[in-house]
Amino acid sequence: MKKIKNWLLAIIFIPCICIFSACSLTTTYVSPTVTVDEITISNIEKAVNKAVLSVVSIYTEASTLSGNVYSAGAGVIYSIDKQNGDAYIITNQHVLYDESYLTSNHSASKITVEVYGSEGTYVTEENNGKVSITYGPQAMSCEYVGGAVNYDLAILKISNNDLIKDSSAIAATISSSPAHLGQTTIAIGNPLGSGISATSGIVSVESEYIKYSDFYDVVVRSIRTDAGINGGNSGGGLFNEKGELIGIVNAGVDGAENIGAAIPIDLAKNVADNIIYGHETSKYNGVNQYDFGLACEVNNSTSIFDEATGLTFLKEDIIITQLSNDALKYGLNIGDKVVSVKIDDYELELSRLYELEEFFLKVRSGSKFRITTINSLGSKTFEITASEEYFSIIK
Repeated sequence: MKKIKNWLLAIIFIPCICIFSACSLTTTYVSPTVTVDEITISNIEKAVNKAVLSVVSIYTEASTLSGNVYSAGAGVIYSIDKQNGDAYIITNQHVLYDESYLTSNHSASKITVEVYGSEGTYVTEENNGKVSITYGPQAMSCEYVGGAVNYDLAILKISNNDLIKDSSAIAATISSSPAHLGQTTIAIGNPLGSGISATSGIVSVESEYIKYSDFYDVVVRSIRTDAGINGGNSGGGLFNEKGELIGIVNAGVDGAENIGAAIPIDLAKNVADNIIYGHETSKYNGVNQYDFGLACEVNNSTSIFDEATGLTFLKEDIIITQLSNDALKYGLNIGDKVVSVKIDDYELELSRLYELEEFFLKVRSGSKFRITTINSLGSKTFEITASEEYFSIIK
């Protein structure tokens, strides 16, 4: 009987302790207890779990002559300041912009984002065909910083927001190497406006030019991947097996299975830095691009298999075909091969024509940069100071 009484007392007493303890303490999240034998995480899983924290869902509202329109897309946190609650987000211009939008810059009049784990916004289509949007409690308003239709890239900014300060959101880790053929890809976005999710595939073409049919009459350099891409993935991230950002998803191909596109991160980074620099220094909202009259074409394009890495690369000779009078004064010559460029601490041995074309996105007014060429007489390096008169805003 004594043992039974003590046992009964324990049943009564122990729950009371638990109840009162729970009332007196602040609860905190404790991760599930697992051992190595119970769970093995693959590289893909690690990459997804890292990368997903840098992707946001985007929802927009805009007024048109036909009425209000709503859309959903995605974005990637390009930089973040947790202490001040600030963040820059990179996405596609077509997620935010349309010529039919009745705003001065044709961007959506209301733009909100949600970080992973805090999605609560949803779009509803009524029986009459009208669409309405209900915002979640953790949706954050954004400022449209700027963008360019010709690159289909844009920048948003979140300022002094407590939800950023307290979130687990992180800035994406930018890959230091361009995408390569056969590389694992992970596409993370907001497909069909249903919240952040991921698909995987490989790089099937490392760099090609695609022409948009649904948005603008422009041609954009892109990576081709067979990772699943759906409406709403636009503006989201394409990541590698390390969870590093290698591209900004921009398109899928209608009528084809598993053919999607992403703007390469080297191009996206140059455009993003250009837009942010202009916003912070001059308050323009496009890409301020330098062009002093140098035109080139490709000769002797070939593929090269690199035994050391086991990868196949494309190599092109970049030949000067046209020079304006202003470009001629620096001593450049038509027919010379351009082999390298340098600005500040950045130096690049050129292997593709697009590398030279996109290099000029790095140039700012007053910058000094170098171009090295070669011909039958040898090589020569030209130092050029970028004059303000050769810049133009690309929107």
